[in-house]
Amino acid sequence: MKPVRVLLVDDDEDDYILTREIFNDIPQRENYKLSWLNNYEEGINAMLKSHYDIYLVDYRLGKHTGLDLLHEAIKSNVDEPIIILTGKGDSKVDEEALETGAADYLVKDQIDPYTIERSIRYALKHKLTLKALRESENKFRIIFERSKEPFVIMDSLGKVRDINKAGITFFGYSKDELLELNASEFFQQKQDSLKFAELMDAKGAVNDYEIDFITKNKESKKVSISAFLQIDQHATEELYYCIFHDITERKLEQKYLLDTEKIAVTERIAKSLANEIRNPLSNINLSIEQLKADLHSEDESINLYIDIIRSNFERINLLITDFINSTQSVELKIQPRALNILIDESLEYVAKDAERYRVKLVKEFNGTDLMVDVDDEKMVSVFYNILTNAVNASAQNVSITVKEMNDFALVEIEDDGEGISIENQSRIFEPFFTTKQKSLGLGLTNAQKSIINHKGKLEFKSTEGIGSKFAIYLPLSNQTQLWDAFN
Repeated sequence: MKPVRVLLVDDDEDDYILTREIFNDIPQRENYKLSWLNNYEEGINAMLKSHYDIYLVDYRLGKHTGLDLLHEAIKSNVDEPIIILTGKGDSKVDEEALETGAADYLVKDQIDPYTIERSIRYALKHKLTLKALRESENKFRIIFERSKEPFVIMDSLGKVRDINKAGITFFGYSKDELLELNASEFFQQKQDSLKFAELMDAKGAVNDYEIDFITKNKESKKVSISAFLQIDQHATEELYYCIFHDITERKLEQKYLLDTEKIAVTERIAKSLANEIRNPLSNINLSIEQLKADLHSEDESINLYIDIIRSNFERINLLITDFINSTQSVELKIQPRALNILIDESLEYVAKDAERYRVKLVKEFNGTDLMVDVDDEKMVSVFYNILTNAVNASAQNVSITVKEMNDFALVEIEDDGEGISIENQSRIFEPFFTTKQKSLGLGLTNAQKSIINHKGKLEFKSTEGIGSKFAIYLPLSNQTQLWDAFN
């Protein structure tokens, strides 16, 4: 084991001799090697070169003081512990030395072998503890800064204390803005904020707690939170360390698979149900024709009843046909089509209704005419159905925006109408579900099915009394890339 290298910085040689004698009386004196320098300049030079393991610095150093040397050492990132020595006790000097970063403060008249050895041993152990703590903090800081997931540190009241770059990007605020916010503002539903706080108080941690967050631009994000509570070293406050996992895309994928599965199940049920209904319907129809032929009646009331029966038979038959058509997978005639042209065709069909209801249609198309591989008849029908719902939603304005997003063309149709109630939002794609009179409730069902068959996605957001927004994602055609390359 190498001896601990101790440097005494003291301009009084007599004090050095006394200190040396004290070291010689230490029981394990072989564990320490004492050196001496008698001026400020040589002392700071030795510290900067890290020639020693620990320093004993006299408070009086000519025109300088030991505190001057301590300040200079701390400013220069000297890592080794420094113990201040003084000829008499001074509480102000003692306090300033420890606040500045001294490992200890000793009065020369009170120093003995046990005191000096104990002070050095404790100072070196404290140094190792601080080093381990700094290394731990550095590792955490690296993980914190480089994490691709949003990482937020907040206090128990929700005040944001720190946030990493991924978090800044995720929420869309600047760091200064985030540090002024309370984390409760991130939660789309305020009761989720209260529930999260209750879980943290009760358990001290949460894992994969799923909630909806809201970003600066009012975009809703599905998030899974993993967090733990940490009490600071002075036990004065509690901090929550929170990692947010953006699971928005995963949830949309799950919904897409669920919708696809529901469509497949509905198709099987529809075919089976249609056969079961059409067989007795055929018998009813034949019976009506036979009854009319047998009666040869000129009684208007009898003919009226027969016509009512036939009319309702035809209506039921039409409903069955529409239901089957809404669920059957039809072979698509896929061709590259200019998206703007498809939307313009759809707008022509709804223009009269928009004029009648005094709805303003606003278009904002992408600068480059995006190409998509679609069955143009089916896709025009998709846009028509969604636009018709928007126009009929007691809206004053309907906007149609087209833009490019990654490998998709995104069409957003937004209205400022009556919106969709929360209880109805989960049902809007169900066959025959409608809140409007004279509607079969198949428009959005067919639109969703058609978009899924085109390997696209249909999303919507709605707030009752404010309006609705439908987002249609369609894969871009290779023709778009070729067109961009040509230009």
